[in-house]
Amino acid sequence: MPGRLQPFRALGMKQQTSDTALLQDALTTLELVLARADSDMHGAPYHGPTVAAPLDDTRDAGADDELRFRSSAAQSAISICLSSAAALIDVSQALLNRNVERTPSELEREWKTMITHTKTASRSAYRAALIMTEHRHVLAAQGHVAGDTMHSLAS
Repeated sequence: MPGRLQPFRALGMKQQTSDTALLQDALTTLELVLARADSDMHGAPYHGPTVAAPLDDTRDAGADDELRFRSSAAQSAISICLSSAAALIDVSQALLNRNVERTPSELEREWKTMITHTKTASRSAYRAALIMTEHRHVLAAQGHVAGDTMHSLAS
């Protein structure tokens, strides 16, 4: 993940090291689940958390994009949620970094990166919610129940 924040494992700080190690384990596990979720999509692209388009652009997508969203809404939401969680774990690791041997410019850059990661994760989680609201329940989002979207109810 480009721009990933790098955790600092301080020696002599047992609790912090333990917390950092647990966060790293969680991140590793999330990345494994994310890789599996992405492969379950059978190569179908989705609008993930790094897309630069405004949220409203997902609603105005072409017919093919709209069909793809509806046929794999659950997979899209899973990928987006897991990516958001991974970004927030990165932020948490960076917040545990007590390395005082950083320049003021490094500290400022790292802080801005943490803020960016947190904002991106928040926006991504919101996008997942938008995808999910298009369906009445999880089976519809998984594509098991045809025509059971919120749009079909309004028709």
